[in-house]
Amino acid sequence: MKVKNMLEREIRNLPDDVSKRSDGENLQLSIQFKDGHIHHIMPKDEVAKVLTEDAASHITLPLSIASPAVVAPECATTSKVPDQVVFHNRQAIGDILTMTCAIRDFKAAFPKTRVGVITTASHLWDHNPYIDHTFREEQHVVKIGPGFLTNKSNYWNLHMCNAFRMDIEQKLGITYPQGPIRPDIWMTQEEINRPPLIDGPYWLFVYGGEPGWTAKKYHKWQEVINILKGKVQFVQIGAKHHPYPILENVYDFVGRTEDRHTGIRDLFNLFYHAQGTMGLVSMHMHLSAAFNNPCVVLAAAREPAWFTQYFGHQYIQTNGTMHCAEKTACWKCDVKACKNLVGSDLPKCVEIIEPEEIAEGVLKYYKGGRLEFGHKIPNTFFKNIAKEKKTFAAVPAQLPLQQNEQEVVTKSGLTFGGGSLTDKDWAFIKRTIENNKCKDILEFGAGLSTLLLETLPTVEKMLTYEMHPGWIKKIGNLSSGKTKIITWDGIKVVLPEDYEEDHHFDFVFVDGPSGGAQREWSTKYAGEHADLVLVHDAGRDHEREWQRRHLMENYQLISKGGHRCHLWKLKSKLTDKDENVPFRSTPACTVKAPPAVQADPNAPVPMCISGKPIARMITTTRGYGGSERSSIEIMKMLQNRGYQVLLTPTGNISGEYGRNIPKDVSVVHWNSIPQTETDITVFYCSDTIWNYNKEQYTTIMPQMKTKRKVMVVNFKVGAVGQTAWTCGWDKYLFLNNQHRLELLQRRPDSITKAMPPPTDLTLYYENEPDYSTPLKLIRHNSQGDSKHRSETNKMIQDILELSPDTQFYFMPAKSDCMDHPNIHKHQKNIPPVNEFLRLGNCFWYPLPEGYTDGGPKVVMEAQASGLACIVDNHSGPKDRVTTETGWLCNNWNDYLEAIKEILANPEILKIKGQAAREWAKKEYDPENWIKEILGE
Repeated sequence: MKVKNMLEREIRNLPDDVSKRSDGENLQLSIQFKDGHIHHIMPKDEVAKVLTEDAASHITLPLSIASPAVVAPECATTSKVPDQVVFHNRQAIGDILTMTCAIRDFKAAFPKTRVGVITTASHLWDHNPYIDHTFREEQHVVKIGPGFLTNKSNYWNLHMCNAFRMDIEQKLGITYPQGPIRPDIWMTQEEINRPPLIDGPYWLFVYGGEPGWTAKKYHKWQEVINILKGKVQFVQIGAKHHPYPILENVYDFVGRTEDRHTGIRDLFNLFYHAQGTMGLVSMHMHLSAAFNNPCVVLAAAREPAWFTQYFGHQYIQTNGTMHCAEKTACWKCDVKACKNLVGSDLPKCVEIIEPEEIAEGVLKYYKGGRLEFGHKIPNTFFKNIAKEKKTFAAVPAQLPLQQNEQEVVTKSGLTFGGGSLTDKDWAFIKRTIENNKCKDILEFGAGLSTLLLETLPTVEKMLTYEMHPGWIKKIGNLSSGKTKIITWDGIKVVLPEDYEEDHHFDFVFVDGPSGGAQREWSTKYAGEHADLVLVHDAGRDHEREWQRRHLMENYQLISKGGHRCHLWKLKSKLTDKDENVPFRSTPACTVKAPPAVQADPNAPVPMCISGKPIARMITTTRGYGGSERSSIEIMKMLQNRGYQVLLTPTGNISGEYGRNIPKDVSVVHWNSIPQTETDITVFYCSDTIWNYNKEQYTTIMPQMKTKRKVMVVNFKVGAVGQTAWTCGWDKYLFLNNQHRLELLQRRPDSITKAMPPPTDLTLYYENEPDYSTPLKLIRHNSQGDSKHRSETNKMIQDILELSPDTQFYFMPAKSDCMDHPNIHKHQKNIPPVNEFLRLGNCFWYPLPEGYTDGGPKVVMEAQASGLACIVDNHSGPKDRVTTETGWLCNNWNDYLEAIKEILANPEILKIKGQAAREWAKKEYDPENWIKEILGE
């Protein structure tokens, strides 16, 4: 029956004493359809609650649900509420986040009940005022979960944040009101004040969810990231063991929030400072809701939107667009159970969502005015700041202080923790010095540690280096006189006259200068002048990098102690009693994007401490593709020529780039360009060429102090030769003649040369290809989909029609590459490139229409491996490949003709492949680069 007819019928059947009344105030209607859908027309919540409760009182059957709006009389009582209860659930962190709502609302309704929790991600509950963190008694455990409401979610318009409450109500036979639909987490004021783990405005990105839920996926994340490149900086997070790729154009933070003690709280720091998050229906959206962050969620049609969408989130779903999701969501976990697949493993509900739609979800926050490009908008929403610290961490008993130590603490007014070392740090330092009978001490960073070190009887001699006058004065006035406090610039250590220049210390404590980014020189000096080195704040990114560079080679990590200390011992001093503690070297930390202002004249200026000439490398370091690897090679060559090398990134340093920075290269800030004169400056441009008229460059680059400057224009010409500061360089080096001629048209007087990228091909010359049939086409690149043609699948099919036995090897494959027994897909750099190239016998490299490639380094690696190459007849490939070493193609038909030639005469692969290797040995000598750079 039509709804209109139903309403007319009910109006006709109204009793006279009702139909004739003229004081109607509120109306509530419920309509059930044949498919089970129930539609409600309801007034405001407080009115609907009264009407629904009254309606429920007229129902003689027991109700199957107790919710804030549907209350069964027999359950509307607190007589069954226990005095104490431990709620138990061991699901994933996203589920536990929604569980926090139920605990918050339970305590609001029943404040006298003692509540404990047993869950995964236990530090999520730290500082939560509603629970007793010590209460876990088994006899009081009630196991709860979201299953009941999840099973009803296709029919009941209720959010998942109701689920745990409803289960508690059923398990305990009670009811209580639902609070705000957002998880309830708590932070201390210290955590709020803690500096952000990552500087600058950024969005967090999570690639996937729980690996076992294969139906939850999206295949075009890289395209989304690429669309937003230059507008939004994404930081990719997730579990290290999850099988998801690290995308290009993101800052890699995967696996960096998994510490069992600090990982969850580090996540809170990342989310608190984030501008927004993006990913599937997973943990990130729940935590974003807790902070009221912008959030873009790709949901498709697996879940009903009302069950998982939070207010304020851009929720991209496809419910109702397909027959399989016309009436209800499917809730499939395993992709094999999906009845509407595209290919073998992609749900249709996901496939129809375009990257532009997801990117637009991000951009809406900027178009709407809530966010601003390039500006960090602070979080003013989060108010759950705990008055009392409560954690699940077991707090060991504090080592009692000696009387003289306690007097130092009391007299100084300094306390353990915060900006100072902790009591456990001090216990570890003290035990180390006493056990090793250290007499001669060097300390970087004055503070409470200085005063405590003076109390140790074993310490006879001590130097402390400090940059800040305020600390020098304060600690100097409190010092017993045992230590000599010396002012320094954070770089060069000048010993007092009564010390030999190469003086060796028993023990060095590295706790300064303030801020890990400035501690490279203190760590380096310690690694050259001590038997024992103890690094404070050793788990932070910068400190890990300095330890990797300056301690790992000659020292062994023998102990970790305190709250955040690493103890290293000179390998030549090791005994059988010393342990070998694994050191997890994390990538170099993000370098804050260079500000578009004049350099700070008070900033420490990098200086030459070795008498060597100074070379500066300016380049982008946010990825690790061909251009980044080339900049690494040039820095190594400069070092081999005796230069002290300074690396000045144009933006963030990616994890992989950071791990490959040559030892003894110093990473210096953008503002040092006009402050520190160098003998040679190399600007390896990459894609920075589009930004040369922006303030970041126009205010700093004209002030650069250098005796010789060389610009490597390796990507496009961009603004080179048009913006004033890019003109008049001593030399312009190119990777292909096409771009070189373009600059000469603008600036005919420019001194130019085109050369293949500087590449160490030693490992590739060792490869021995299998030239036998079948044809094995192979290709790799570091930019993902951006270098694959959109019609890749058709190209594969065309080749298979010519030769069904042809094998294809991709590293990585295009994200939508078809599945086929002859197609072998490898993750990026797994295996290493030189090993991967052994799998093929012909390298093919069709690029998207209009895409020019400067090198390309991948072609050079293939040629050195002894592979003939089929490439596009333009830009870099045209300069690398000759008719003797491969095939140059103007269109796809040319590629097919080359393959036909191979199929007709397979021996040609060996002939051209061996010629390619000889060509590489002759033409690709990296030493040619250093000669051109130095002007030899």
